[in-house]
Amino acid sequence: MGHIITFAQQKGGAGKTTVLAHLAVEWIRAGKSVALIDLDAQQSLSRWVALRGDSSLTRIESKSYRASSDMKQARKNHDLVLVDCPGADTSLLDNVLRETDIVITPCQPSPVDVWASQTVIDSAARFRTPCRILLNRVPPRSSSLEDVLATLGEARTLLLESRLGNRVAFAQAFLDGRTAGELSGRSAAARETRALQAEIEGLLAA
Repeated sequence: MGHIITFAQQKGGAGKTTVLAHLAVEWIRAGKSVALIDLDAQQSLSRWVALRGDSSLTRIESKSYRASSDMKQARKNHDLVLVDCPGADTSLLDNVLRETDIVITPCQPSPVDVWASQTVIDSAARFRTPCRILLNRVPPRSSSLEDVLATLGEARTLLLESRLGNRVAFAQAFLDGRTAGELSGRSAAARETRALQAEIEGLLAA
């Protein structure tokens, strides 16, 4: 039985689909079988998969009403099932969280993003689903970062140690159906992605 990892955030533009795609490729390169389920109405993940044209990535077409059953079936046949889920649709999010092993909430270092994360955090707590906050698009220098983090309050304990910087490579690669690690395995973006991959694997194994 594989693990289900859901990526959810109420606020658009937090980078959840890009993060998911980058991790998917790293796990494929590590020899894992990976299934992708795109439940976001924007279908950005599905477009990225189409651009990529990679048969090693399994994209499962799903709908909100059958998301739970599709996730259950996918975990039987894959090491990892990565779900792109909008946090704004609370009924869909609730159904997904019932089957999820861990939910990752990408969050840019701004008060608005922090506030928007609360919906996912609260939903995860309700179903006792482990939730972790990923700081994404972190600028190289930000004197206000600690002030922003303070707005998390008790949720600060959910922060992942790994962070992804505000790097052009992530977006550039995504637009071509690729990942930053494929463009340059030695880049800072690639190193950050691998660190995040390892941290999530550690949480799943705990």
